[in-house]
Amino acid sequence: MEKGPKYHIDGTEKFGYITINRFLYSFYMYMNTVKRLTSLYHYASVQYLKGYVAHFCYLRLRSFDTFIKVVLEHKDYVSANCLLRMLGDSVAVFRLIYMESDKDLLILRHCLYVIDGCERNLEVLPEKNINEDCLPEEELAELNKATQINRAQRQRMIREAQELLEFSPLRQKDKAAFDKIVEDRNWKFKEFKDYKKKGSNQYKWRELYELIDCCKGFNLLSYISQYTHGLSMSNLVIELDEQNIDGIVGEALGLIKRLHKYTMAFYPEEQRYILEGLLEPGMRDKILACYDDKHRPDIATWNQDVMNKQYQLRDNGYYDIIY
Repeated sequence: MEKGPKYHIDGTEKFGYITINRFLYSFYMYMNTVKRLTSLYHYASVQYLKGYVAHFCYLRLRSFDTFIKVVLEHKDYVSANCLLRMLGDSVAVFRLIYMESDKDLLILRHCLYVIDGCERNLEVLPEKNINEDCLPEEELAELNKATQINRAQRQRMIREAQELLEFSPLRQKDKAAFDKIVEDRNWKFKEFKDYKKKGSNQYKWRELYELIDCCKGFNLLSYISQYTHGLSMSNLVIELDEQNIDGIVGEALGLIKRLHKYTMAFYPEEQRYILEGLLEPGMRDKILACYDDKHRPDIATWNQDVMNKQYQLRDNGYYDIIY
């Protein structure tokens, strides 16, 4: 069995719970992990990698929360699929960039991911608000101020990423390859090598989905882009009945489990601190509420199980647990 910094204390799958209970269980477990990480690393600078990744995870947690509200409260199948596609892309991005075993390549991908996103945003973020003819002068001034703040933030992030790239050892390893990858903002590169055309050395999204095992037999994440782009499927009235809810929530469950696994692997030194959060009454009660009365462990049993996991981590340095 592969060894790694993994943990989960999951009875919901063992007891055959319905998908929504299993999703909520995994969601609250991930909530604990993200809350603990953001309490340690609350500063999300591009150059402060642990803080940046913790913030990335926090935003994904919020999106998973929005997803389940859209499904259960609004029963909006189209919007739920749009969110699912975005979450799938985010998990694939995390897998490619932050699960990179070579630290220099990780930082290269990270920096180019930031630069690419910020530059694309600056291209469409206007210098001044485009509604100047229909807004009061005072309101327009406030909006223009906010626009300039947003532009300045993205420009700062680009500078921080470029500063990291200036000190990359990869520049000395192969300057031609480094310069070409940076020039193309090619954070999806397959190999660190020189090339002529970007597409010849770049993962396609389908290939990224394969990295997270979401493309076996049927490329679901590419398919649901129909909803994201407002194509024909988005115009059909699909009622979110029990079967549809189970299907779409099941896909989200798979994604949050994968992201939790990757997150824990990125923070091996924070494992014991994360586990401590499962002992806090507020967090523990949310998780235990996902069990039915028959299988719910009492507080003393839960606390002891968590502490046993802490001892296991101390003694072995890893967990073998299902996400």
